[in-house]
Amino acid sequence: MKLRDRIHLLGSGLLGMNASHELDCNVYLLDGGDAQAIIDCGTGYGVPALLAELERAGFSPAGVRTVLLTHAHQDHAGGALRLRAATGAVVVSSSLTAAIVEAGDEEANGLAGARIAGVYPPDCRLDACPVLPIAPGESLRIGDLSLEAIATPGHSADMLSFYCPELKALFCGDTVFAGGYIAALRSPDFSMAALERSIRLLAEYDVDVLLPGHLHPVLRGGGIAIAQALAAFGRPGGPHSIV
Repeated sequence: MKLRDRIHLLGSGLLGMNASHELDCNVYLLDGGDAQAIIDCGTGYGVPALLAELERAGFSPAGVRTVLLTHAHQDHAGGALRLRAATGAVVVSSSLTAAIVEAGDEEANGLAGARIAGVYPPDCRLDACPVLPIAPGESLRIGDLSLEAIATPGHSADMLSFYCPELKALFCGDTVFAGGYIAALRSPDFSMAALERSIRLLAEYDVDVLLPGHLHPVLRGGGIAIAQALAAFGRPGGPHSIV
């Protein structure tokens, strides 16, 4: 589904449009002309639907040169190996995410506990996948577009957001959502203080298009959602959480 010029939604779960698999995050395609990038890749269950949507949108799997992971949670990183195999793309993430995904560490990405809790089915697995680490502040070329990696810990310690200055578009993972919502977790690496600092950092960017990991994208005036979240940190209870 085309969202804006150069930006497509390939998939999503029940906390979105349920376009690929109910447990998936929002999965985006950035079209750099002669090369494309996929941002996040869902649980793995929805990869066939992601590839079908990619081709419906007029793109070839061979044109996808990069798969970017915002963090290692299963709904964002579980499909990395399958997408890499289908496209030949290089998988890129923070060094913390890379260590988890390369090891297939289901304790570190929360999958082991989530399976026990019934969030994921028993056959859900994090397949170990080679990953190229990127440092905060580094930029990637995606055809004629660029993406800057921004460290945005809080929801998880390994979170990166990716900003495309040419489109004023921010792929923010689970850092902030439409309406200024956040995703507060009861997990060892969740930090409300770190999340506030991360959202304050994102407020310094000129964001028109906000592309979060769940709920709906904000296609105009995306910086408003960031400002709403920041304002909510100053109120009792802080921002509302989607979980």
